[in-house]
Amino acid sequence: MQETNLSNSTVPQPEKKEAVEETLRELKAEKKQREANAKKRGARRFFKALLWPFTAPFRLLKKIRVPLTVKMLLIFSVFFSAILVGFTIFIVYSVANHLAGDSAEYMSRLISTSAIIVSASIITFTALTGVISSLILNPIRRITKGIDDITAEDLSKRLEAVDTQDELMELTNRINGMLDNIEETFRRQENFVADASHELKTPLAVISGYVNLLKRWGAKDENILGEAIEAIHREAENMRRMVEQLLLLARIGAISMNVTSFCADEVLRETVEGYVLTEGRHIEYEGGERATLETDKNLLIELVRILINNALKYSPVESTVQVKSVLQDETFTISVTDNGAGISEADIPHIFDRFYRCDKVRGRESGGTGLGLTIAKSIVETLGGKIEVNSVLGEGSVFTVQLHL
Repeated sequence: MQETNLSNSTVPQPEKKEAVEETLRELKAEKKQREANAKKRGARRFFKALLWPFTAPFRLLKKIRVPLTVKMLLIFSVFFSAILVGFTIFIVYSVANHLAGDSAEYMSRLISTSAIIVSASIITFTALTGVISSLILNPIRRITKGIDDITAEDLSKRLEAVDTQDELMELTNRINGMLDNIEETFRRQENFVADASHELKTPLAVISGYVNLLKRWGAKDENILGEAIEAIHREAENMRRMVEQLLLLARIGAISMNVTSFCADEVLRETVEGYVLTEGRHIEYEGGERATLETDKNLLIELVRILINNALKYSPVESTVQVKSVLQDETFTISVTDNGAGISEADIPHIFDRFYRCDKVRGRESGGTGLGLTIAKSIVETLGGKIEVNSVLGEGSVFTVQLHL
């Protein structure tokens, strides 16, 4: 007699049984969720139907293209009229039931007087609503007109300040702030394009001249070939450096500062120690004040490097550049001192201008672009500090940066 294997044919395994039960639970949960959603939809439809007489005017007015003042006037007038008329009818009806028809003449006067009072009240309320709506919306009209007057050709215009201490004043201030940022962004872009197109002409002209020289005699004359290659390499490096600095200068005003808390003395010491090749010039750091700054550390490092590079560039061989930091009265001061060529009194007011070089020939030969100090000043302003320079021609210069803790 053949034995029947019931374990595989009729009796489900434990895993299959648990899977079936899980599926049934999920189906029940989905069914309850659908029923709950159906009840919510039914409740919403019920309340919509109940509030339809009140919401219908709003939906109708949304489709009609009329001024907002007119919409407000219609809405408030209709609701006020409905409430006032209903209240008057209730009063007249109550008085009529109380008199029980004993004084028809009195009732006639009461109805006429009530009608006159209701009409006068509706007219007065409508007029007041129109005046108030106009006063409320006039600032919005002025804001709209002011926005229409602003164009891409003239971003200097601003919205007039509204004389209300409410959200409209805040809106006007926010729009003016946004316009300030847009104008500053456009200004930086215009400066970048103008500066790049102007300053890149010189290195491009030099490169083009040496290329033409190579075409004519460079292949045969090794001296001309070497001179041309050196000049092209030098001008290409100047162009690369200039483009990088122009891009940095264009971005500084729009940089989102990464504010962190750090020990400024340690950062300055590490920055100075990072200079290995200074071509016979020495750098000394004097600090010791463990001042804690809360600002953008990368911008601070870039600022110090610019000032050190500027000092090294115009300092004689075997000279010393001194970097010093002092903490006094919640002000952290960084100074970079050199005993180089110095700056004349006539040049000092212009040294932070774009592309300004005190010695234009020597500045270009040393690889200067005339942008370093401009970038330094922009960084200092971004950090909320100030920068000053004291210099004596032929004796050296001292650049001082003051940052508030």
